[in-house]
Amino acid sequence: MSGEFWITLVDTADIVGFTMTFCVNIVLLGLLRTRGKNLGTYKYLMAFFSVFSIFYAIIESILRPIMHIENATFFLISRKRFNYSTRLGKINSAFYCACFATSFVVSGVHFVYRFFATCKPDLLRLFNMPYLLLWPFGCSIPVTMWASVSYFLYPDTEYTEAAVSNVLKTHYNWIKKENVSYIAYVYYQYDENGVKYVYIKNLLGCFVHYFVMSMTFVVMFYCGYATWRTMNEHKEVSNKTRQLQSQLFKALVLQTLIPSIFMYAPTGVMFIAPFFNIDLNANANFIVFCSFLYPGLDPLILIFIIRDFRQTIFNEKTNEEKCGNGEWKCDSRRRVHQFQIVVVECLGTENHAFTCLVDLTESPDVFVSVSQSTDLINSVLL
Repeated sequence: MSGEFWITLVDTADIVGFTMTFCVNIVLLGLLRTRGKNLGTYKYLMAFFSVFSIFYAIIESILRPIMHIENATFFLISRKRFNYSTRLGKINSAFYCACFATSFVVSGVHFVYRFFATCKPDLLRLFNMPYLLLWPFGCSIPVTMWASVSYFLYPDTEYTEAAVSNVLKTHYNWIKKENVSYIAYVYYQYDENGVKYVYIKNLLGCFVHYFVMSMTFVVMFYCGYATWRTMNEHKEVSNKTRQLQSQLFKALVLQTLIPSIFMYAPTGVMFIAPFFNIDLNANANFIVFCSFLYPGLDPLILIFIIRDFRQTIFNEKTNEEKCGNGEWKCDSRRRVHQFQIVVVECLGTENHAFTCLVDLTESPDVFVSVSQSTDLINSVLL
């Protein structure tokens, strides 16, 4: 497809994505403030992700990135909204790369929290003060690596200047060279004698990018699989609990698929295609298209799968549980075998808390660890 078509599609995704990201995350922040009491420290992680998503959408809208893959080179091109120096343009592009990397890292932290809540409840203390302050520091390390590599290992050269000028002239002839800033990931090139010249420094930078992305994906996949395995271990439970586990599994799959489809798969193509000299040309802009939409999709899923949030948005009535002979109804707190269990929402299911809240009247010893952590009981995420 032509560059003109992709620019139109990307600009449309920019408007739709920015509007959706801003509206959905503002709603989520409001829900966290009014309906997030049972979320424990996880609500702070969600709040940070919402604020970051809005900030990321603003940065994307300002820089208006486009991507192009041609001649073993990946081009990240930012269309300037106002005139500024080449150096500032390079800094802006590197900063965009940092925001891009933050999306990977924060998504991985979400899954770590769910893994702790389900499989290692004693480790949930790491999301409480003072350990909570260490998470931003830890996350900043791979983000800084990604941004630094983008800025220092991909300098502008005569070859990249000529290459980006040719790309603009051939595929985006209405965009002038002086109105863009860029980062060119040159893997290798051929000289006039047909000899391949490999850019070792550039490949090293791509390896750092791929390492950060791969590690966050491994964390997400491992934590997601371990969470599913823990939920699926207990087969000797009631039909009601089995239905609960099925819903939780579907929610977990959905929250794994969205970042995989809109983040990891496109970015994987972005790094692999130039290595094999696959010329996607303007079609590489599907990566930008996905990145515009992702910040608004992930929080939208959370709103739909967390029961308290969904009920607030759609004015649904809370399902109350019948106790005893059904002549009276109990509230959401009950005492079972010396444990006071708080019946909260867990990923948008019925009035049951967490996977550990299997039918405790039938199997009181299935998840004894439920009594060990207030965050574990009060969390809605697995």
